[in-house]
This record gives sequence, structure tokens and C-alpha cells, in this order.
Amino acid sequence: MNWYAPHVYVIPEDDADRQLADGFVLHHAVNETRIQVVPPAGGWPHVLKTFRDEYVRKLRDYPLAHVVMLIDFDGQYESRRAAFEVETPHDLGARVFVVGARQAPEALRNALRKSFEEIGTSLAGECRAGEAALWGHEQLEQNAPDLQRLIEAVKPILFGPA
Repeated sequence: MNWYAPHVYVIPEDDADRQLADGFVLHHAVNETRIQVVPPAGGWPHVLKTFRDEYVRKLRDYPLAHVVMLIDFDGQYESRRAAFEVETPHDLGARVFVVGARQAPEALRNALRKSFEEIGTSLAGECRAGEAALWGHEQLEQNAPDLQRLIEAVKPILFGPA
């Protein structure tokens, strides 16, 4: 990955979230040289610690970088979202995103009867098309406030200009 070109880091909470992110990257139109899915952090507090300890510096060093933290909200969207907002420096907020399943990715997989990778690929297709049908699923709908901002930021990086 070229750190001096626009790029996206994805920090998944666990292996299920990693599989979702990998499915996103597998979409045929994603420029895989512009996205890096890092190893699972091992819990949402570890995602936050990894972001704070490693990626705040990277965002400051590389102004074209973006970070997507993919977590399980475990039914605690407001409190977890608030924890991430407190730890995100104001000057970097436009390049930082926290998204995930209302409960856990397994609930989404069971409801859709698709693999994590298939779900991730579908989400990439919606991102590319500027749609939000799957994002409107009850397990993902809480991401709506940040979804448009996320799509606007990563779509040109991962799919090229409109």
C-alpha cells in the first residue's frame, strides 16, 4: 500500500468482523491496493486501544489515510460510540469511522443466511452504487448517521472517481 496515496485501514474487532472486511475487499471493483484489513484486535476495547496507540499517529503522519473500526456493538451502541468519539482527536474525526452490527456479526449472518464474506461483498457493492439497502437491516441501521460520510470518504479511494 502506498502510504502517500489515499488509503483505508480497517481494524476489525474479531474474526467475524475480519471476514466481513475481507468480503468487502473481495468485491470485484475494490482497489485492493488502497485498503488494508489488519489482524483482529480481540475485542472492542482492543480496537480502541490499537486505534489510539497506533493509528492516531498514522493518521497524523499520512493525511490521506482513513481508519474504519469494525466492531460489535453488543446492544450498547450509544455507550460504545461515545467511547470511540472521546478517543478520536477532533482534527482527525473526518477520517475516522466506527461501524458494526447492533449485536454481533453472527446475528446478521443468521438473519441473511449468507456468509460473512458474502455480506461484506454486498456491502461493498452498495458502497460503490451509493445505496444503503443492506445497511438498513436492523443489525446495521444504527450506522446510518455516519454511513453517508463513510461512503463519500471511501468510495473515491476504493472504487475510483464517480
